[in-house]
Amino acid sequence: MLLSGRGRLITHLLVWLLIATLMFYLISSVRPMGEAAGRTFLNLSFPVVIFYLNGRVLVNRFFEKQRYWAWAFYSIVLWLGAAALRTKAEIDIFGGTIFNAGQAPDDGGWKIFLVICLIFFILLVFSGLYQLLENRRELETLHVEAQLNYLKAQINPHFLFNTLNNIYAAATIQHPKTAEMVLRLSDLLRYVTYDAQAEKIPLQKELDHIKSYIELFQLKSESPLPIQFEVVGDVSKCVIEPLLLLPLVENAFKHSDLEVNPEGLLNIQLKIEPGFLQFFIENTFDPNDRQKDDVGGVGLMNITRRLEHHYTNRHHFLTKAERNLFRAELTLHQQY
Repeated sequence: MLLSGRGRLITHLLVWLLIATLMFYLISSVRPMGEAAGRTFLNLSFPVVIFYLNGRVLVNRFFEKQRYWAWAFYSIVLWLGAAALRTKAEIDIFGGTIFNAGQAPDDGGWKIFLVICLIFFILLVFSGLYQLLENRRELETLHVEAQLNYLKAQINPHFLFNTLNNIYAAATIQHPKTAEMVLRLSDLLRYVTYDAQAEKIPLQKELDHIKSYIELFQLKSESPLPIQFEVVGDVSKCVIEPLLLLPLVENAFKHSDLEVNPEGLLNIQLKIEPGFLQFFIENTFDPNDRQKDDVGGVGLMNITRRLEHHYTNRHHFLTKAERNLFRAELTLHQQY
């Protein structure tokens, strides 16, 4: 399980403390205590800077965003620059290695430089792999967390209860579509609970469940509500991360005033063109209704976080609330 922020910090501190203790013990066996303390600090400070600067900055800012040439350039600068500074500090401060301190190296320090280069190269590789692994584990955690958050915060309990009540009412009068209503609700809950565990799903599957969601919501009203859902383009070859569009629809229903506003509306449009997918949704809401959460809420924050990790540099997500109209627009570029 991925450690929390505090747990990860404590673990890192303990590891570095253990390395410093072991390093000090070994150096103090051949050099005076004061010099051993200084060498321990010098030997540890460079690896600490390289480890976190390479992982947290270079890997995250360049490699993970597919800017490989920039990552390679800055990694080489960090690698050779740190090795040169470390070699100069070794010679200027201590005059040489622990085995010949005070004696200037005959080769000008090139052997020391090459040894340090090898050590720092191994450290760069290790820190990069560690950061990539940590990022992947965090993505898996966020994916599961998004599913759980959707179940806990996204699905409006009132919607579910009202839907079940409507289905019960339909059953009491033997409505011909009662069985279909129950099946549709079951499919929707199965999709949210089980099918959404996949990394990618066919876009059509998400759209089918959006349609089911809309149809279930219509059960709450005796007359059809002004809801428009339009799909433009061929979606047959498109795949998408599950539960990426459905929460936007649920959020619109949750905050809309369709049932009380005669002029209310909810418009949903999905557009597919070569190179991008665009999902647009707008709904009216009552800005004076304090019983509902603020427009957006947890759902939009979850979507934003998932987009940043799964569609880095390949998405645009905009939301805007103006008077009594809320709009959300999501664009996914290239491969969805």
